[in-house]
Amino acid sequence: MKNNLLDNYVDETFLNALVKNANFTKYSVIEVIRGSTVVTQQISTAALFIVLFVFTYNNSISVSFLISAQIILLIFGFTVRMLTDPTFNAGGLLESWRSLSLLFGSLFLLSPVLGTLTAPFDDDTITACTCLLIVAHLFFHDYGYVNGDTSRFSAPVSLNAAIFASVLLGSRLCNGNYTGNHDTTIINNNTLHVFALVSIAIEMFALFPIMRHFLKKYSLKLHYALTVFMAVLTFILLLFISVTLAILFASGILFITFGCPFWLVFIQKYKNEIHGPWDEAVITMSRR
Repeated sequence: MKNNLLDNYVDETFLNALVKNANFTKYSVIEVIRGSTVVTQQISTAALFIVLFVFTYNNSISVSFLISAQIILLIFGFTVRMLTDPTFNAGGLLESWRSLSLLFGSLFLLSPVLGTLTAPFDDDTITACTCLLIVAHLFFHDYGYVNGDTSRFSAPVSLNAAIFASVLLGSRLCNGNYTGNHDTTIINNNTLHVFALVSIAIEMFALFPIMRHFLKKYSLKLHYALTVFMAVLTFILLLFISVTLAILFASGILFITFGCPFWLVFIQKYKNEIHGPWDEAVITMSRR
């Protein structure tokens, strides 16, 4: 009995080194709402891409409109980059155009192959896979880069998921529109649709975050204005597809932008992280 008491003995000074919430940072509601705008922008981007696909699938917009929008967005993005990034000069612009020309050229040559990838699969399967890929894209996106916390865009899982989803959707443009029809004109037209849809997905998911990163660093007002514009535009376009989807989108955006920040600030008071002499030792290497 005495040995057990000795083994369980705790000195009175043991808890003097107790530290609570040493690494805790208290956030205000405004700070969290401002930080959530990058999430709102990315959700709006994904929803806008889905809207473009639906309009294209229903023949509401033409392939010429898609390609024209792609060129305009590309020019607009590079213009914003040059105005907001002092290090981006003419040499960087020329190198970027060369890389994009090679990328889009390769994509154009592969478009006939991409258009036949999902021919054996049912629409329900492609829809389920696309939804999972878009959700994975949103979960693994590099929000820290757009928010200015890092200086390099690194989201390979998120980007690959988004591009794969665009390929799946693009292939349905061919399978859904000319199944059993061997008219060469129709096939070529749908191949252009595949190229236009996948290439605009590259701009929206790979290039657009870079532009938003430099725009936020340049002006917070422009960043917030872009957030509101994207959310409102997506909501209006969704109304043409489904009022229910538009209401769900608006509700989700309001919850993420305003509801979640209030929720996070509310549960901060329940944070209780303790540190003391019982923690594992952390080895630090000093450079001489």
